[in-house]
Amino acid sequence: MQVDNHAFDRMKLRLTETERNQIINTIFQRWNRLENKEMRDIGIVAMPLSKFRKTDNSGWESNGDTVVGIVRKGILKTIMLRRLNQPMTNEALRVDAVRWAFKPPHRSKKKNNRRYR
Repeated sequence: MQVDNHAFDRMKLRLTETERNQIINTIFQRWNRLENKEMRDIGIVAMPLSKFRKTDNSGWESNGDTVVGIVRKGILKTIMLRRLNQPMTNEALRVDAVRWAFKPPHRSKKKNNRRYR
């Protein structure tokens, strides 16, 4: 897997050097386990952050508590911050598949608690 300069630029704005190294290693490891990876676009939910971050004071730019990498046809194209309460789906990330590098948080499904007699 190659890393696009754009991904490095985005990481410099969002992450410490230690986090950057950890993210790249995590994405490489997760990507290497996939089949047909060179022909697909993959979103890799790489790492939760200890606190919410944003790249500007308004929160309009990138913000979140999770780091997601987008690998397109074997090239890590971009790194983004994303909130865990946002969908991490193929459609939301505009990829063929989404893979988690850590255990995803449990999302409770709404249940109908009414009992009928």
